[in-house]
Amino acid sequence: MSQTPQAAGALAHPEDRRHTADRRKPQSVFARHVWFGGRRRTVRRDWEREGAIVDLHGPRLLVMAVAIVALNLLDAWFTLLFLSHGGQEMNPMVQVILDLGHHPWPFLIFKTIGIGLAVTLLVLAKNFRPARIGLWIVLVGYTVLLGWHLFLYAQLDSVR
Repeated sequence: MSQTPQAAGALAHPEDRRHTADRRKPQSVFARHVWFGGRRRTVRRDWEREGAIVDLHGPRLLVMAVAIVALNLLDAWFTLLFLSHGGQEMNPMVQVILDLGHHPWPFLIFKTIGIGLAVTLLVLAKNFRPARIGLWIVLVGYTVLLGWHLFLYAQLDSVR
């Protein structure tokens, strides 16, 4: 016969009763250690890896995140270059931001903060399969986009 939680607690020594959450559970994305200094580099058991939040990340993930942000900045630079030569923005949301004024700062801030937040969330959730796939999709997508920009840039030089 199983005991109710109250009966099991009554049998335990008074100092052994725990009134807080189990500290061994995986951390939340909103845990203070995720944002302000870490404790967990990896999970303790392999079967815990999928879906666990760790707050220390390796150099490969840093290189990947920095590469995505750098490719994003190159995309912004090429976009502004092509727009100054009569090009047209294909993304209607970005076009609205570009139409806000004659200065590129709103566009650059929107683009940089947007990809920065997205990459931050994907890095924090790196042990979730969709986040890992998302990081690779963004990296490959920006790499292909850079290739397209370089192709257009070569065409721009031949037109001049």
